[in-house]
Amino acid sequence: MVDLAALTNALVDTFQRIQPLVDALADADPENVFAYVDSNPDRNSLTAAIYEQPSGTVMVAWDETGLNEGDDMGEWEHRFYFTCRADRNRSSLELVNLLVDGIPNPGDGQKWRYCGVMSGVMPAEIIEITRIQDREGIDYHAIHARIYETGDA
Repeated sequence: MVDLAALTNALVDTFQRIQPLVDALADADPENVFAYVDSNPDRNSLTAAIYEQPSGTVMVAWDETGLNEGDDMGEWEHRFYFTCRADRNRSSLELVNLLVDGIPNPGDGQKWRYCGVMSGVMPAEIIEITRIQDREGIDYHAIHARIYETGDA
């Protein structure tokens, strides 16, 4: 199985290279695309991380891994959340569109989701774009993606 933290960070690196997305974030700072990786005792709640996510940011978080039940070679299927919180006077839907259709630079000129973000994985499959409420009733937008491994190492 691939290293899940490395896969999360590879997604962050890819998204930080999508200039129109970065331009729409707070201070046009690529660091406003960041990873949520669990670590005890301080970071062990994705729900809390979403609640605390600042405006003008995109957070990349691993959600779950399961066995691939399809005909593909890879045994593992990894699911990720990309949560989008717009900066003041901007729409989170704009961030969603810029992320889903983003083309990293440098890159091969294709949308990121058509290419594997690191060795050992297939291109991402967007499975849902949704509006979710945090525990205070504030909406945020999430992109759910599925990434299959190319094989079990």
